[in-house]
Amino acid sequence: MWWSYLAIGVLFVTLAAAVEWQYQRYWKQIAAAGNPAEIGVTRLLFLLCLLFERERAHWIASICDAELPRVIRAPLLWTIAKLLSADISELKAPLDSFASIGDFFSRELREGARQIDIAPGAVVSPADARVLALGSVSDPNGRVAQVEVKGTTFSLPGLLGTDPMLDLRPGMSLQYVALHLGPGDYHRFHAPAQFRISSGKRFSGEGLPVSPLVTGRANDVLSVNERVVLSGDWSGGRMHLVAVGAAHVRGIFLEVDDRLARELAPSDGLYYLDGRVTCTELPPGAASVQVAPGSMMGGFRLGSAIVCVFEAPADSEWRVAPGDRVRVGQQLFSYEG
Repeated sequence: MWWSYLAIGVLFVTLAAAVEWQYQRYWKQIAAAGNPAEIGVTRLLFLLCLLFERERAHWIASICDAELPRVIRAPLLWTIAKLLSADISELKAPLDSFASIGDFFSRELREGARQIDIAPGAVVSPADARVLALGSVSDPNGRVAQVEVKGTTFSLPGLLGTDPMLDLRPGMSLQYVALHLGPGDYHRFHAPAQFRISSGKRFSGEGLPVSPLVTGRANDVLSVNERVVLSGDWSGGRMHLVAVGAAHVRGIFLEVDDRLARELAPSDGLYYLDGRVTCTELPPGAASVQVAPGSMMGGFRLGSAIVCVFEAPADSEWRVAPGDRVRVGQQLFSYEG
């Protein structure tokens, strides 16, 4: 029997060597591209990319978007809603109107289901979610907490494709909040303030899970995933709203403006590996888009996260803390002025 143990050992060593070879190749590819997402390359992040790589995410998406026979829609989606603790009493449309599981995840709410705080100087929650991390950005390199209680981090310049600290004015601070939308949450996102959108980017990426079980153990998950970045201004200064996809990498959609939706359509490639053709911007000179606080901007067809990065006067304060559950329109942050 000793030979069987030897064969297993040889197989294990061969597999480990193959994975290590792929890891070194992966690291060299990122280095050759200049590490555009500013990720810290670790074996754990590599293994996550190996396990949840983009093609597998497409398989999940195909299941998510498969049309359901009308006769099973209501009972199947009711069961899913119960398992995920989704509140179906808030639905705008009946369960049998959703043609797929993806349609149910991206459901709309009935009118008046969320109250929007429109206080001057307030930033409100863009989604129903749990707060992963928040605070003032003090690291000159722009690294911030990804899940505050776990100590994991990511790079804001790597996430946004630009350094938000470069033009920070005297007396102003740079703030951010990272939110996780759980499977049972309402999966649309809304404007966090009176938001004048002047540009947008879409970064092709992976479909890694964004649950705290993953983001609390591996750095830079948000920076390697598919995401849409909408940038502009609010009353406190510059603002960036980042919609981060997960299992369904092509499942981020925009409804705030037809031009934005058209120009920021999904593309191939992986930005963090090539840094080239996977970033699409609005045409130069395009008119800005004005969005009122709480206005619906888009959504997700499966797992997701939101990061909001914005300038504000230094004497501002947060109204929530990491770990808190928040709902669309709830005040997260405010300043006097």
